[in-house]
Amino acid sequence: MKRYRLGDIVMANKLNSYRNAITKESIFIALMLLMKTKEFHKISITEVTTKAGVSRMAFYRNYEVLEDVITDYLDTFFAKYEKKVSDIGLDNTYDIVLMFFSSFKTEKTLMMNLIDSNLSYLLLDKSNSFLEEICKEFVCDKFYSPEKEKYTIKFLCGGFFNMLVEWVLSDFKEDEEYMAELFCEYCK
Repeated sequence: MKRYRLGDIVMANKLNSYRNAITKESIFIALMLLMKTKEFHKISITEVTTKAGVSRMAFYRNYEVLEDVITDYLDTFFAKYEKKVSDIGLDNTYDIVLMFFSSFKTEKTLMMNLIDSNLSYLLLDKSNSFLEEICKEFVCDKFYSPEKEKYTIKFLCGGFFNMLVEWVLSDFKEDEEYMAELFCEYCK
């Protein structure tokens, strides 16, 4: 019977984690490329896995449906964004919103694919939970009664999301600073 050392097990886990990350990234990139040329609901898992160079089994180890590929990517995107905010220690609405717009500017393909495929609700769902915390911490706690807070948060989240979509559709005509200033004006 072969015995494994703890270091071997740790290395194997790291290698598996690395391989899984590469598989997920390959699937996401393949899906984004396919969405540029084909309607989302007409894309098959087989097409995605073939383009990604991975097996269907690899897909199903990570996801159940194609929408899961996008929500998983958005979860990772928001987690990285929250870590950046935490690491930098931003403590005002403007800087947090500016970083948000700057981060999404690098995601033009994703944004256009979501909008063109009528899947922007996936982003709205992820944005709501994240934006609710920002609005609650920096806006509502300071200016609104608890009775108005939940409605105000939803109002601000919807407005922020629609600003983001419109900004993408205008091909980022305005710079991030302008967009952050504009949002902060609405929060006053």
